[in-house]
Amino acid sequence: MHTLYVDRYPPINYGVDVQRTDRFVAGDGPLVAAFLSALGHCATLLTNRVADDPAGRDIQARLRDWRVRWAPSPVIPTQTRVNIVVCDSAGNRTWFSGLRGIQAELAEINLDPRSDATTVYVDCYEVLGQAPQPVVAAALDAGSQVLLNLGGSPPPPWLAQTLAGRRVAVVQTNADEHDGVAADRQLEALRALDIADLAVVTAGRRGAVAAARGQPALTAPAIPVELRQVQGAGAAFSAALIHSRDRGDPPPRSLAYACAAGSLWCGRFADGPLPRDEEIRALTRR
Repeated sequence: MHTLYVDRYPPINYGVDVQRTDRFVAGDGPLVAAFLSALGHCATLLTNRVADDPAGRDIQARLRDWRVRWAPSPVIPTQTRVNIVVCDSAGNRTWFSGLRGIQAELAEINLDPRSDATTVYVDCYEVLGQAPQPVVAAALDAGSQVLLNLGGSPPPPWLAQTLAGRRVAVVQTNADEHDGVAADRQLEALRALDIADLAVVTAGRRGAVAAARGQPALTAPAIPVELRQVQGAGAAFSAALIHSRDRGDPPPRSLAYACAAGSLWCGRFADGPLPRDEEIRALTRR
């Protein structure tokens, strides 16, 4: 994946100077696995396969460096999928991804590697269609804690039937940080679904709001840092939330810890070290 950093988006049919660029791994799932590994967990990534080309070899090298176990789909592509993210100085982000045929590839994933996982994180983006459904169902059947990330997409049509009276541990989505009430609206919409023990909405610089089932809403601020990137902040948040809940922290502490992890990552360049627990704790104390 290529991330392009610009001062502001250009008008249509015009151009803009690229201030800098970096290569990274697209999708929240691989990043969540990497951040969890850095926090001391044994993380397995179930996703589509990459090709034996420079981009694919770079992705595999990063996963090895992050100590992430990779269990890809058996479908071998002829070329690694293109992913380009454009970020401006205001923190806005737009992505361009080659996703044609991705649902068929993801449908071939072997679910056995996650059968004994205590926690399963699943991306439920609208563009993935039905592909996440068997993962969610298998994780619930195995008794795993499930975190669903809607990524700003509406809840998928298959979700209600798949849950069928069961609950996931966390449902997470994101809201526009420039809209002061968007996060609260999103939170109420998630609470109305009544499908999770904890509903969470991230909102960039505004931090995050959350609510445990039957409890008042919680808020946690994003900790101000010198902004170097925004790509991956939501994944850092998700991984830190999983880590904090896994050790038994109450929701207010978990939310603050996750916000600190996102802020810490935004203050680093993409090739910098992944956040560690002691660093996140130090930032929360700030």
